[in-house]
Amino acid sequence: MASSDTDFDIDRQQKLHIIQWEHLDLYKFYPMAIASSWSIRCFLYPMSVVKSRLQLQRQNNMYKGMRHAFVDIVKKEGIGALYRGFWMTLPQLSASFLYSSVYESSRDMFQTKMGIKSSAVVSALAGGLASPAAQFVFVPTDIIAQHMMVHKQHAAFSGGKRNQGIVEALAKDGLEGKRTLGLRVAQAIYRVDGIKGFYRGFLSAIMLYIPSTMVFWSTYYNMQELLESARNKAKNSGEDGGDEGLAARRLLFVDQAISGTVGGVASAICTNPLEMLRIRLQVHRTSYRETVRRLIKYEGMRVFTQGLAPRVVNNALYSCLVMLGYETVKKMCVLPEYKDCVIW
Repeated sequence: MASSDTDFDIDRQQKLHIIQWEHLDLYKFYPMAIASSWSIRCFLYPMSVVKSRLQLQRQNNMYKGMRHAFVDIVKKEGIGALYRGFWMTLPQLSASFLYSSVYESSRDMFQTKMGIKSSAVVSALAGGLASPAAQFVFVPTDIIAQHMMVHKQHAAFSGGKRNQGIVEALAKDGLEGKRTLGLRVAQAIYRVDGIKGFYRGFLSAIMLYIPSTMVFWSTYYNMQELLESARNKAKNSGEDGGDEGLAARRLLFVDQAISGTVGGVASAICTNPLEMLRIRLQVHRTSYRETVRRLIKYEGMRVFTQGLAPRVVNNALYSCLVMLGYETVKKMCVLPEYKDCVIW
Protein backbone atom coordinates (compact mmCIF):
# COMPACT_ATOMS: atom_id res chain seq x y z
CA MET A 1 0.00 0.00 0.00
CA ALA A 2 2.84 2.38 0.89
CA SER A 3 4.46 1.73 -2.47
CA SER A 4 1.18 2.47 -4.25
CA ASP A 5 0.76 5.76 -2.37
CA THR A 6 4.33 6.73 -3.22
CA ASP A 7 3.74 5.96 -6.90
CA PHE A 8 0.57 8.10 -6.82
CA ASP A 9 2.43 11.01 -5.22
CA ILE A 10 5.18 10.77 -7.83
CA ASP A 11 2.56 10.67 -10.59
CA ARG A 12 0.84 13.76 -9.18
CA GLN A 13 4.11 15.65 -9.01
CA GLN A 14 4.64 15.20 -12.75
CA LYS A 15 3.67 18.21 -14.83
CA LEU A 16 0.49 17.91 -16.90
CA HIS A 17 1.55 18.79 -20.43
CA ILE A 18 -1.78 17.37 -21.67
CA ILE A 19 -4.75 17.56 -19.28
CA GLN A 20 -6.88 14.43 -19.58
CA TRP A 21 -10.55 13.80 -18.76
CA GLU A 22 -9.76 12.25 -15.35
CA HIS A 23 -7.91 15.40 -14.26
CA LEU A 24 -10.99 17.66 -14.65
CA ASP A 25 -13.70 18.90 -12.31
CA LEU A 26 -16.53 18.59 -14.84
CA TYR A 27 -18.97 20.71 -12.80
CA LYS A 28 -16.64 23.67 -13.35
CA PHE A 29 -15.44 22.69 -16.81
CA TYR A 30 -18.77 22.58 -18.67
CA PRO A 31 -20.12 26.06 -17.71
CA MET A 32 -16.75 27.73 -18.33
CA ALA A 33 -16.33 25.94 -21.67
CA ILE A 34 -19.79 27.15 -22.75
CA ALA A 35 -19.02 30.77 -21.81
CA SER A 36 -15.71 30.64 -23.69
CA SER A 37 -17.25 29.06 -26.81
CA TRP A 38 -20.19 31.51 -26.88
CA SER A 39 -17.90 34.55 -26.69
CA ILE A 40 -15.75 33.32 -29.58
CA ARG A 41 -18.80 32.45 -31.72
CA CYS A 42 -20.24 35.91 -31.17
CA PHE A 43 -16.99 37.55 -32.27
CA LEU A 44 -16.50 35.46 -35.42
CA TYR A 45 -20.07 34.87 -36.63
CA PRO A 46 -19.98 37.65 -39.31
CA MET A 47 -17.16 35.74 -41.03
CA SER A 48 -19.45 32.70 -41.25
CA VAL A 49 -22.16 34.78 -42.94
CA VAL A 50 -19.71 36.12 -45.54
CA LYS A 51 -18.23 32.66 -46.13
CA SER A 52 -21.68 31.12 -46.64
CA ARG A 53 -22.76 33.78 -49.14
CA LEU A 54 -19.53 33.49 -51.13
CA GLN A 55 -19.90 29.71 -51.34
CA LEU A 56 -23.58 29.82 -52.31
CA GLN A 57 -23.26 32.38 -55.11
CA ARG A 58 -22.84 31.07 -58.64
CA GLN A 59 -19.71 32.13 -60.55
CA ASN A 60 -19.11 35.21 -58.38
CA ASN A 61 -22.36 36.79 -59.56
CA MET A 62 -22.88 38.75 -56.30
CA TYR A 63 -19.52 39.40 -54.64
CA LYS A 64 -15.98 39.65 -55.99
CA GLY A 65 -14.38 38.55 -52.75
CA MET A 66 -14.41 38.72 -48.96
CA ARG A 67 -13.90 42.49 -48.62
CA HIS A 68 -16.51 43.29 -51.27
CA ALA A 69 -19.01 40.99 -49.53
CA PHE A 70 -18.50 42.64 -46.14
CA VAL A 71 -18.89 46.17 -47.54
CA ASP A 72 -21.87 45.29 -49.74
CA ILE A 73 -23.78 43.48 -46.98
CA VAL A 74 -23.34 46.32 -44.48
CA LYS A 75 -24.16 48.99 -47.08
CA LYS A 76 -27.32 47.34 -48.43
CA GLU A 77 -28.66 45.38 -45.44
CA GLY A 78 -27.08 46.96 -42.38
CA ILE A 79 -24.70 45.61 -39.74
CA GLY A 80 -27.43 43.35 -38.35
CA ALA A 81 -27.26 41.21 -41.50
CA LEU A 82 -23.85 39.96 -40.38
CA TYR A 83 -25.53 38.38 -37.33
CA ARG A 84 -28.64 37.02 -39.06
CA GLY A 85 -29.19 33.46 -37.86
CA PHE A 86 -26.80 33.80 -34.91
CA TRP A 87 -29.35 32.92 -32.24
CA MET A 88 -30.36 29.77 -34.09
CA THR A 89 -26.81 28.46 -33.75
CA LEU A 90 -26.75 28.75 -29.95
CA PRO A 91 -28.04 25.16 -29.47
CA GLN A 92 -24.72 24.17 -31.03
CA LEU A 93 -23.15 24.98 -27.67
CA SER A 94 -24.78 21.79 -26.37
CA ALA A 95 -23.19 19.95 -29.30
CA SER A 96 -19.84 21.31 -28.14
CA PHE A 97 -20.53 19.57 -24.82
CA LEU A 98 -21.27 16.36 -26.65
CA TYR A 99 -18.17 16.72 -28.82
CA SER A 100 -15.92 17.44 -25.83
CA SER A 101 -17.32 14.49 -23.86
CA VAL A 102 -16.89 11.99 -26.70
CA TYR A 103 -13.52 13.45 -27.68
CA GLU A 104 -11.97 13.38 -24.20
CA SER A 105 -13.38 9.95 -23.27
CA SER A 106 -12.19 8.55 -26.62
CA ARG A 107 -8.72 9.99 -26.03
CA ASP A 108 -8.64 8.23 -22.69
CA MET A 109 -9.77 4.94 -24.28
CA PHE A 110 -7.18 5.08 -27.06
CA GLN A 111 -4.36 5.90 -24.64
CA THR A 112 -5.11 3.73 -21.60
CA LYS A 113 -6.91 0.74 -23.13
CA MET A 114 -5.41 0.56 -26.61
CA GLY A 115 -1.95 1.80 -25.72
CA ILE A 116 -1.59 4.38 -28.51
CA LYS A 117 1.14 6.80 -27.47
CA SER A 118 1.14 9.46 -30.20
CA SER A 119 -0.92 12.49 -29.13
CA ALA A 120 -1.51 13.43 -32.78
CA VAL A 121 -2.88 9.99 -33.68
CA VAL A 122 -4.96 9.71 -30.50
CA SER A 123 -6.51 13.16 -30.99
CA ALA A 124 -7.20 12.60 -34.69
CA LEU A 125 -9.00 9.32 -33.99
CA ALA A 126 -10.91 10.79 -31.03
CA GLY A 127 -11.95 13.81 -33.12
CA GLY A 128 -13.11 11.52 -35.91
CA LEU A 129 -15.37 9.67 -33.44
CA ALA A 130 -16.67 12.81 -31.75
CA SER A 131 -17.62 14.72 -34.90
CA PRO A 132 -20.55 12.57 -36.14
CA ALA A 133 -22.23 12.73 -32.72
CA ALA A 134 -22.19 16.54 -32.79
CA GLN A 135 -23.78 16.68 -36.27
CA PHE A 136 -27.19 15.65 -34.90
CA VAL A 137 -27.36 19.16 -33.40
CA PHE A 138 -25.18 21.06 -35.88
CA VAL A 139 -26.97 20.06 -39.10
CA PRO A 140 -30.55 21.24 -38.34
CA THR A 141 -29.39 24.49 -36.72
CA ASP A 142 -26.94 25.13 -39.59
CA ILE A 143 -29.70 24.62 -42.16
CA ILE A 144 -32.01 27.13 -40.47
CA ALA A 145 -29.20 29.65 -39.92
CA GLN A 146 -27.99 29.34 -43.54
CA HIS A 147 -31.44 30.09 -44.92
CA MET A 148 -31.62 33.09 -42.58
CA MET A 149 -28.20 34.34 -43.71
CA VAL A 150 -29.36 34.70 -47.32
CA HIS A 151 -33.01 35.63 -46.59
CA LYS A 152 -32.93 39.14 -48.07
CA GLN A 153 -31.10 37.96 -51.20
CA HIS A 154 -32.48 34.44 -51.45
CA ALA A 155 -33.06 34.51 -55.22
CA ALA A 156 -29.34 35.04 -55.80
CA PHE A 157 -28.26 32.15 -53.58
CA SER A 158 -30.94 29.46 -53.93
CA GLY A 159 -29.45 27.80 -57.02
CA GLY A 160 -32.38 28.34 -59.40
CA LYS A 161 -36.15 28.88 -59.42
CA ARG A 162 -37.03 25.20 -59.03
CA ASN A 163 -35.09 25.08 -55.74
CA GLN A 164 -36.91 27.99 -54.09
CA GLY A 165 -39.51 25.99 -52.18
CA ILE A 166 -38.42 27.47 -48.84
CA VAL A 167 -38.49 31.01 -50.27
CA GLU A 168 -42.01 30.53 -51.63
CA ALA A 169 -43.21 29.02 -48.35
CA LEU A 170 -41.85 32.05 -46.46
CA ALA A 171 -43.49 34.46 -48.88
CA LYS A 172 -46.90 32.80 -48.44
CA ASP A 173 -46.87 32.22 -44.66
CA GLY A 174 -48.30 35.68 -43.83
CA LEU A 175 -46.32 35.75 -40.57
CA GLU A 176 -43.79 38.49 -41.33
CA GLY A 177 -43.64 40.79 -38.33
CA LYS A 178 -45.66 38.34 -36.22
CA ARG A 179 -43.01 35.68 -35.63
CA THR A 180 -39.24 35.71 -35.64
CA LEU A 181 -37.46 34.86 -38.88
CA GLY A 182 -35.91 31.77 -37.31
CA LEU A 183 -39.31 30.26 -36.42
CA ARG A 184 -40.69 31.15 -39.86
CA VAL A 185 -37.74 29.47 -41.61
CA ALA A 186 -38.09 26.36 -39.43
CA GLN A 187 -41.82 26.16 -40.22
CA ALA A 188 -41.15 26.65 -43.94
CA ILE A 189 -38.58 23.87 -43.99
CA TYR A 190 -40.98 21.53 -42.20
CA ARG A 191 -43.87 22.47 -44.50
CA VAL A 192 -41.83 21.86 -47.66
CA ASP A 193 -39.56 18.92 -46.74
CA GLY A 194 -40.91 17.55 -43.46
CA ILE A 195 -38.61 16.47 -40.63
CA LYS A 196 -36.03 15.13 -43.11
CA GLY A 197 -35.53 18.71 -44.33
CA PHE A 198 -33.70 19.51 -41.11
CA TYR A 199 -31.19 16.75 -41.83
CA ARG A 200 -30.67 17.43 -45.53
CA GLY A 201 -27.01 16.86 -46.34
CA PHE A 202 -26.35 15.03 -43.07
CA LEU A 203 -24.01 12.58 -44.80
CA SER A 204 -22.13 15.46 -46.46
CA ALA A 205 -21.69 17.10 -43.04
CA ILE A 206 -20.13 13.91 -41.69
CA MET A 207 -18.00 13.63 -44.84
CA LEU A 208 -16.79 17.18 -44.16
CA TYR A 209 -16.27 17.27 -40.42
CA ILE A 210 -14.63 13.87 -39.84
CA PRO A 211 -11.63 14.65 -42.11
CA SER A 212 -11.69 18.29 -40.98
CA THR A 213 -11.36 17.44 -37.31
CA MET A 214 -8.80 14.71 -38.00
CA VAL A 215 -6.65 17.11 -40.04
CA PHE A 216 -6.96 19.75 -37.34
CA TRP A 217 -5.98 17.59 -34.35
CA SER A 218 -3.14 15.77 -36.09
CA THR A 219 -1.75 19.12 -37.34
CA TYR A 220 -2.23 20.73 -33.92
CA TYR A 221 -0.18 18.17 -32.00
CA ASN A 222 2.42 17.63 -34.72
CA MET A 223 2.94 21.39 -34.85
CA GLN A 224 3.41 21.52 -31.09
CA GLU A 225 6.00 18.75 -31.28
CA LEU A 226 7.76 20.53 -34.16
CA LEU A 227 7.93 23.82 -32.20
CA GLU A 228 9.19 22.07 -29.08
CA SER A 229 11.81 20.18 -31.08
CA ALA A 230 13.04 23.38 -32.75
CA ARG A 231 13.23 25.09 -29.37
CA ASN A 232 15.20 22.22 -27.84
CA LYS A 233 17.68 22.36 -30.73
CA ALA A 234 18.13 26.10 -30.20
CA LYS A 235 18.60 25.55 -26.47
CA ASN A 236 21.19 22.81 -27.06
CA SER A 237 23.08 25.10 -29.39
CA GLY A 238 23.90 27.28 -26.40
CA GLU A 239 21.24 30.00 -26.31
CA ASP A 240 20.59 31.58 -22.92
CA GLY A 241 17.46 30.10 -21.33
CA GLY A 242 16.91 32.86 -18.75
CA ASP A 243 14.12 32.01 -16.37
CA GLU A 244 13.38 28.55 -17.76
CA GLY A 245 10.15 27.97 -15.80
CA LEU A 246 8.57 31.24 -16.85
CA ALA A 247 9.85 30.84 -20.41
CA ALA A 248 8.38 27.32 -20.65
CA ARG A 249 4.96 28.57 -19.53
CA ARG A 250 4.97 31.44 -21.99
CA LEU A 251 6.20 29.24 -24.82
CA LEU A 252 3.52 26.58 -24.17
CA PHE A 253 0.85 29.30 -24.48
CA VAL A 254 2.44 30.58 -27.71
CA ASP A 255 2.81 27.02 -29.04
CA GLN A 256 -0.90 26.35 -28.47
CA ALA A 257 -1.87 29.59 -30.25
CA ILE A 258 0.38 28.90 -33.25
CA SER A 259 -0.60 25.22 -33.46
CA GLY A 260 -4.31 26.05 -33.26
CA THR A 261 -3.97 28.63 -36.03
CA VAL A 262 -2.00 26.32 -38.33
CA GLY A 263 -4.42 23.45 -37.64
CA GLY A 264 -7.39 25.66 -38.52
CA VAL A 265 -5.80 26.83 -41.76
CA ALA A 266 -4.83 23.27 -42.76
CA SER A 267 -8.34 21.88 -42.13
CA ALA A 268 -9.96 24.78 -44.05
CA ILE A 269 -7.73 24.32 -47.12
CA CYS A 270 -8.02 20.53 -47.18
CA THR A 271 -11.81 20.38 -46.89
CA ASN A 272 -13.10 23.43 -48.81
CA PRO A 273 -14.61 21.36 -51.69
CA LEU A 274 -16.48 19.26 -49.11
CA GLU A 275 -17.76 22.45 -47.45
CA MET A 276 -19.00 23.67 -50.85
CA LEU A 277 -20.82 20.35 -51.36
CA ARG A 278 -22.42 20.48 -47.90
CA ILE A 279 -23.73 24.04 -47.97
CA ARG A 280 -25.10 23.79 -51.51
CA LEU A 281 -26.86 20.52 -50.76
CA GLN A 282 -28.53 22.11 -47.73
CA VAL A 283 -29.54 25.47 -49.21
CA HIS A 284 -29.96 24.69 -52.93
CA ARG A 285 -31.87 21.51 -51.94
CA THR A 286 -30.50 19.49 -54.86
CA SER A 287 -29.47 15.82 -54.85
CA TYR A 288 -25.87 14.74 -54.31
CA ARG A 289 -25.49 13.87 -57.98
CA GLU A 290 -27.01 17.16 -59.17
CA THR A 291 -24.96 19.20 -56.71
CA VAL A 292 -21.68 17.62 -57.83
CA ARG A 293 -22.69 18.12 -61.49
CA ARG A 294 -23.42 21.81 -60.90
CA LEU A 295 -20.19 22.35 -58.98
CA ILE A 296 -18.18 20.87 -61.84
CA LYS A 297 -20.16 22.74 -64.53
CA TYR A 298 -20.39 26.21 -62.96
CA GLU A 299 -17.46 26.41 -60.55
CA GLY A 300 -14.80 24.05 -61.89
CA MET A 301 -11.51 24.61 -60.09
CA ARG A 302 -13.08 27.44 -58.06
CA VAL A 303 -14.51 24.71 -55.84
CA PHE A 304 -11.11 24.71 -54.12
CA THR A 305 -11.06 28.49 -53.54
CA GLN A 306 -14.68 29.73 -53.44
CA GLY A 307 -15.21 31.26 -49.99
CA LEU A 308 -11.80 29.99 -48.92
CA ALA A 309 -10.41 33.37 -47.77
CA PRO A 310 -13.07 34.05 -45.09
CA ARG A 311 -13.10 30.36 -44.20
CA VAL A 312 -9.32 30.36 -43.64
CA VAL A 313 -9.50 33.57 -41.59
CA ASN A 314 -12.47 32.26 -39.61
CA ASN A 315 -10.91 28.83 -39.00
CA ALA A 316 -7.53 30.32 -38.09
CA LEU A 317 -8.95 32.81 -35.58
CA TYR A 318 -11.57 30.38 -34.26
CA SER A 319 -9.10 27.52 -33.80
CA CYS A 320 -6.51 29.79 -32.18
CA LEU A 321 -9.00 31.36 -29.76
CA VAL A 322 -10.84 28.12 -29.03
CA MET A 323 -7.65 26.20 -28.29
CA LEU A 324 -6.35 28.96 -26.03
CA GLY A 325 -9.77 29.20 -24.35
CA TYR A 326 -10.23 25.43 -24.19
CA GLU A 327 -6.76 24.77 -22.78
CA THR A 328 -7.07 27.67 -20.32
CA VAL A 329 -10.49 26.46 -19.12
CA LYS A 330 -9.08 22.95 -18.68
CA LYS A 331 -6.22 24.34 -16.60
CA MET A 332 -8.65 26.30 -14.42
CA CYS A 333 -10.88 23.26 -13.92
CA VAL A 334 -8.42 20.58 -12.84
CA LEU A 335 -9.21 18.69 -9.64
CA PRO A 336 -7.55 20.10 -6.48
CA GLU A 337 -4.97 17.29 -6.30
CA TYR A 338 -3.63 18.26 -9.75
CA LYS A 339 -3.48 22.04 -9.38
CA ASP A 340 0.26 22.04 -8.67
CA CYS A 341 0.88 19.93 -11.78
CA VAL A 342 -0.65 22.42 -14.23
CA ILE A 343 1.72 24.32 -16.52
CA TRP A 344 0.43 27.91 -16.88
